[in-house]
Amino acid sequence: MSDTTSAQRRLSAIMFTDLVGFSALSQKDESLALELLEEHRKLLRPLFAQYNGTEIKTIGDAFMVEFPSALEAARCAVEIQKILTAHTSVVTPERRMEVRIGLHVGDVIFKEGDVLGDGVNIASRIEPLAEAGGICVSESVAHQIENKIDLPLESLGEKELKGIEKPINVYNLVLPWKGETRSSKLAGIKPVMNRWKQPVIITLLLAIVAIWWSTNQRAPSIKSGQVTRLAVLPLANLMNDPDQEYFVDGMHDALITELSKLTGLTVISRQSVLRYKESDKSLTEIANELKVHALIEGSILRDRDEIRINVQLIEGETDQHLWADMFDRKLENVLALHRDIAKAIAAEIQVTLSPTEEAQLAEVRRVDPETYEAYLKGMYHLNKYDFEKGFNYLNEAVAKDPTEPLAYAGLAYGYITIGHGLRPTEDVWVKAQEAVHMAISLDETLAEAHAVLAMIKAYYEFDWDGAEKSFLRSIELNPNLAETHYHYAWYLALLGRMEEAIHEHERAMEIGPTVAAYTAWLGGLYWLEGDNERAIEYCRRSLKIRADNWGGVLVLASVLTDIGAYDDAIAENMKIPLTKWSLGRTYALAGQVVEANQVLKEIENGEIFPANAFGLAVLNTALEDKDEAFRWLAYKPSYSWVPWIRVWPWFESLQDDPRFDELLKSMNLPALE
Repeated sequence: MSDTTSAQRRLSAIMFTDLVGFSALSQKDESLALELLEEHRKLLRPLFAQYNGTEIKTIGDAFMVEFPSALEAARCAVEIQKILTAHTSVVTPERRMEVRIGLHVGDVIFKEGDVLGDGVNIASRIEPLAEAGGICVSESVAHQIENKIDLPLESLGEKELKGIEKPINVYNLVLPWKGETRSSKLAGIKPVMNRWKQPVIITLLLAIVAIWWSTNQRAPSIKSGQVTRLAVLPLANLMNDPDQEYFVDGMHDALITELSKLTGLTVISRQSVLRYKESDKSLTEIANELKVHALIEGSILRDRDEIRINVQLIEGETDQHLWADMFDRKLENVLALHRDIAKAIAAEIQVTLSPTEEAQLAEVRRVDPETYEAYLKGMYHLNKYDFEKGFNYLNEAVAKDPTEPLAYAGLAYGYITIGHGLRPTEDVWVKAQEAVHMAISLDETLAEAHAVLAMIKAYYEFDWDGAEKSFLRSIELNPNLAETHYHYAWYLALLGRMEEAIHEHERAMEIGPTVAAYTAWLGGLYWLEGDNERAIEYCRRSLKIRADNWGGVLVLASVLTDIGAYDDAIAENMKIPLTKWSLGRTYALAGQVVEANQVLKEIENGEIFPANAFGLAVLNTALEDKDEAFRWLAYKPSYSWVPWIRVWPWFESLQDDPRFDELLKSMNLPALE
């Protein structure tokens, strides 16, 4: 009986890779061997898919990969050796990894989860013939790639291969950096990069490789305008040191910031891409979710003050590798590093730069390494809401270099985050003012600093004209700061400019498509407009992004209360004890006054802080106790939401009270018409 139902035969290009010296290392230091094996897999696996390769099997330290063509297999093999050569040049000797690669085209049989046939056997037998860091190919591969890949093929003659009946002609694919290494032309150059324990020749050769690769092996150029939406995925930490995560995060954030300054490009916010850190989703899936045309993947290596970042551009729809390059700098030149990468990516995707953008990308300054280090650590902890550590590091940065604008901008950001939070203290606004003015005086082009200044003017100084000027300046300097568009949208809503507000909020969502708060609070704007159907739609969308986002639950519960769906509103409110006052409001408007007063007492008997005081004003308004409502609205320090009593539906019943207009006037707001 035929076995064709359980087996499939096809002609394929097979790559077989093997990690040099792995068995010996395993006997000597098993834990290091396993660590390097995992590092090796992380480096190689992303490359297979870029060349349409399918990983068939992993055998210990070896990969078996199938490709639809010999050319794609060869290009992938060269890219692997290029990346590993770069990696090897910056790690300590005991962490250096080299692979041998063998390629063959032949019949492959897929049967019961296994792969058989000459295609596999010959590739696996050719691989040991390659030198460490080299590539050997069969004659069938050599015929298919000659004149298509601009690399010489060096005949090794006929080889008897174990288990193969006839001798096979084998060729060495001569890599440009291998060829130069054999040459005596560069002999005698001595090492100068002692920290990396590598001679300058390696840097020169890698530069030659990068230039050769981009000139001869690159995919067709992207046409102008094809990429208008881009995401920079979290950088891979190749240092095997979790303590360096702050540095990797800082480099990722800085690269996004530089690309975000380009007006012809929408760059997805860091908040949105962080969810894909360590994700097992394919690049195509990620691109579809973020609605981007292309993705940037990268990795970072660091040894003291030496930094190397590898980046590659991938087409979102096809997962095709479009471009790759490697960038080296010392830490003092880290700002130039970010800008050089941004310029290279902009050139590759043919973004048209304005003269101002050209000038900005050309301007570079050096940083004090210790100051910049402290700044990165400070921002890392602030982003994790560890304010004590964050402020300690940022103040350390200021002490080391009182002229570093990034450190002051970081402090201002931290203080404004507290100021706009649930428990602001009066002093944080003053500290934010001092820090942001120092940052802008040192560097007027910091978009983030202007965004912080706009929020200070809006939420603390009640300088509404000044706030708008700062919002617009921030957007001019960096059109891709989602948080700026978000806060500007609510500024516009406060002044009754709802069409503009919705436009700005939609822009924030374009940049941060997976940030649940942006989607939820767009629902909030529609609630202000009286469009309850859309408000509910966006709130439910936000809860699909993140089920525990309290803004989505709060707005949804408020809308459901307003349309009389009290049972549903109570069920939603039960999910967020943080805003228990919203539950009390629902009880009050549903006529369940006993329950509403019980919630009121629970809050009053608990901890009172600015956000809770605001909530008590909402709840007392629903209970028709205007005196108590106005008392809590006057609570100090004030909650940042208080100016929006002008538009919040929660306070409609207070609007005919003279105290309402007086409160608006105290915040420099015009009375409602």
